[in-house]
Amino acid sequence: MRSGGGRNDFVGSEKCASCHQDAYRTWQGTLHAKMVRPLREGLLKDAGDNWEKDGKGTAGPTKGNVDGKPFKMDAVDLVVGSYWKQRYLVKNAATGNHQFMDKQWNRMTKVWEPYGNKNDWETMCATCHATGYRLTAYDPKNPAAQKVTWVERNTACEACHGPGAKHAQSRAKTDIFSPGKASKEQASLVCGYCHVRKENEQFKSAQGNPREDQPHPVVGETFKAGQDDWRTWYPEHMLIPGTRADQPLSKNYPNTDLNNAFYLDEKAQRWSSFDARKHHQEYQEYVQSAHYKKNLLACSDCHFPHTVAGKPKLNPRETCQGCHREPYTVEKVMPGLGQTAVGLFMKTHTFNKDQDRPSGLTGSGEPEYFYKK
Repeated sequence: MRSGGGRNDFVGSEKCASCHQDAYRTWQGTLHAKMVRPLREGLLKDAGDNWEKDGKGTAGPTKGNVDGKPFKMDAVDLVVGSYWKQRYLVKNAATGNHQFMDKQWNRMTKVWEPYGNKNDWETMCATCHATGYRLTAYDPKNPAAQKVTWVERNTACEACHGPGAKHAQSRAKTDIFSPGKASKEQASLVCGYCHVRKENEQFKSAQGNPREDQPHPVVGETFKAGQDDWRTWYPEHMLIPGTRADQPLSKNYPNTDLNNAFYLDEKAQRWSSFDARKHHQEYQEYVQSAHYKKNLLACSDCHFPHTVAGKPKLNPRETCQGCHREPYTVEKVMPGLGQTAVGLFMKTHTFNKDQDRPSGLTGSGEPEYFYKK
């Protein structure tokens, strides 16, 4: 249940780097490449300095969420996140997987916050925190025994370009998926696989709870960018509002992870524009916009995770000015509304020209790390 497994259709990002050095180098500087890292590579400086307690006296992480056992900082195997917040993974001896610890670090407010996810990371989050993720064994009567594998941690080259073995051998551009040359909808589907909030009743976590990610419907297979439409996978067991007519964004879904996930007040109903109240719901916001409905822009027209053909990497804030002028600024149209930590919000992606909701605190600056590099 570790990386390096799976079939040989994926080759790994280091293989891509042998030809695409600039793309690889600039990708390495992105959050896609830094989602999940070993403790000594990714621990935030403020979190390490305040591990025992923060400036307000709140205690830091002390135990695993699944088994309740005590853990110290040096027992942390992996850290998750760095820009907005950071969470901590330690071993779950019962399954051989990783469990979250009981606190997360808010990078912007510099305080410890409770975090209560009581599921193994490998069976709750990893389809979007790893590339080439596969379930290799799954018994719905015994989800604790499931086995998984992946090619590499993080959102690597083949997460967005699909399996690269054929392209690596042929060097033909037609043998790899290029979001920049695909339709707007197809390109954005790649981003939408992860930047979306879901509840999965088809596959359960090792603890028997609905997953928040979406493994391939066929055990042994993995999501392949440019080939798969995840919106069609086991629809009778997936809740993904905004992607199907029978799951509109205009209603609430109580007793699920989608409860109170979007603004549904009178203003939202009048606008017919439902901003996210939680994080990683950008795709569900984007599909409401004229950018999507009029086939104007894909996600990658404003966000690009590496350089292309020697051109500088895009600054998303600057791309708006190519089409819009005052008063349609990032600050007006994209306030921070989707909560990602206490008092910390991600910018909305509905691109509503009538937007007037006040923004909360959003992310800024660059992370600093505890272990000097």
